[in-house]
Amino acid sequence: MNGRAFVAIASILLVFSLRSARAEVLEADDLSTPRRAMATFVDAANHDDWPRAIAVLGVSRSASAERKAQAVELAQELDYVLSRSLSFELDSISDDPQGKLDDGVDIEKVAGLHAKGRVIPIVLSHVNGPPARWLISTGTLANVPELYRERGPSPLERYLPASLLRETLGMARWQWLGLPLAMALAVLFASAIVHVSSRFGGHLAAKTRAVWDDELVVALRAPGRLFVGVVTFVALVHLMSLPGTPKLVCVRIASTLGIIALVWMLIRVVQVATDLVERRAIHATAGQKDAALRVGGVRTRVRVLRRIVSVVLSFCAGAVILLQFEVVRSIGVSLLASAGVAGIVLGLAAQRTLGSLFAGIQLSITQPIRIGDEVRIENETGTIEEITLTYVVVRVWDERRLIVPMTRFLEQPFQNFTKVSAELHGTVLLNADATLPVDAVRRELDRLLETNARWDRRSKAVHVTDVKGRTLELRVLVSAASSGELFDLRAELRERLAAWLATFEGGKYLSK
Repeated sequence: MNGRAFVAIASILLVFSLRSARAEVLEADDLSTPRRAMATFVDAANHDDWPRAIAVLGVSRSASAERKAQAVELAQELDYVLSRSLSFELDSISDDPQGKLDDGVDIEKVAGLHAKGRVIPIVLSHVNGPPARWLISTGTLANVPELYRERGPSPLERYLPASLLRETLGMARWQWLGLPLAMALAVLFASAIVHVSSRFGGHLAAKTRAVWDDELVVALRAPGRLFVGVVTFVALVHLMSLPGTPKLVCVRIASTLGIIALVWMLIRVVQVATDLVERRAIHATAGQKDAALRVGGVRTRVRVLRRIVSVVLSFCAGAVILLQFEVVRSIGVSLLASAGVAGIVLGLAAQRTLGSLFAGIQLSITQPIRIGDEVRIENETGTIEEITLTYVVVRVWDERRLIVPMTRFLEQPFQNFTKVSAELHGTVLLNADATLPVDAVRRELDRLLETNARWDRRSKAVHVTDVKGRTLELRVLVSAASSGELFDLRAELRERLAAWLATFEGGKYLSK
């Protein structure tokens, strides 16, 4: 036997051995549980092994050629429908030979597909054998043509060339090209719709005297564009008949962006509403003596509440987004099952955050401080410039910003010079000889205050507060409309009284 003959015989034996091994594999397909039966069907369909796939439909190898052809057509239609179903997951199918008892005896529902306003179940039935196995039920096979007509290829797919219908990484080539095109069309359509609606809404808002409707049109422009774009993209994705997993990914991303857009809209509406409240407070208190304090109180309340609403809406949006994922839902169920330990852990972890949130709510109601208040804290005097949910910004006289935790104003004492009114009293201390006539100081104080615009004419006084040997301690008491005015008034009086004392009767009353 020469070498060529040996190679030929070996090749023939190898082919027959491979075919016999393949036959053994086909015969060895495990249909003993519902999950393994569906896994066999999916694997065979993915490899275009339709003789193997129709075995799960209950078609034997001895069936007629016409019966096999009909079964292959049904298997192809069923595979197409299942591959684009979001409710079909192998992991959710029972791997017990008896199946799920909740679905009934010897049957298991593996998916439910909508068609013509009703849900058509995809059901496996248990055949006792021999051998015992799970097969796709005859009732399901009877509904496959209707499902395929309802959820089959789109009209676009029927006219596309075969080269674009070929699959790459789980999707047809035309679908890979269609996704970025759908995104671009969604952006263009959303921009056009929002532009037209904004122009129309702005035209209607311009006819009214109110300002809030003009602000609302501008505020909703960006989130509206995102929302319309998401809705348009989802509609285009449904028209593309994507397979289940890619469709699920696109829908999840779109739903996440849609939730963000809705929360964004609500936050913008709250912002416009709070701005309207601030403007009405300014208008209502215009001309009043304590207008600045009243406006500061309203501004503090609405801004803190606006931040609280924004945080709550953002938290709810994040929770809804995360609950889309099965893993997060499973973790949530586990946490609820162990609510005692989990509640303690989460309570400790969120203690500071919740404390700041409740502190913000308490501050907005009780208002120990307001935006614009003059306070003294941490040995610094300044003006409340900003109030957030976690800290307060105090602008000091030299333009520095003091960042103070929110809870500091609720747990420790501080000075608020404008809690009830901005009007304040202040003192100027002078040391002079004990023989100084105090009435002369009072007359000089009257002369200095008479032409001083910083004095609010509420109070003035000169008191002898101490006598130490031949030295008098004089306290000059004056009032002003605000802390800033009072500081300047005290400095000016201190300077002028000291100069007067140095020149009064030759300066003989200066303290020795």
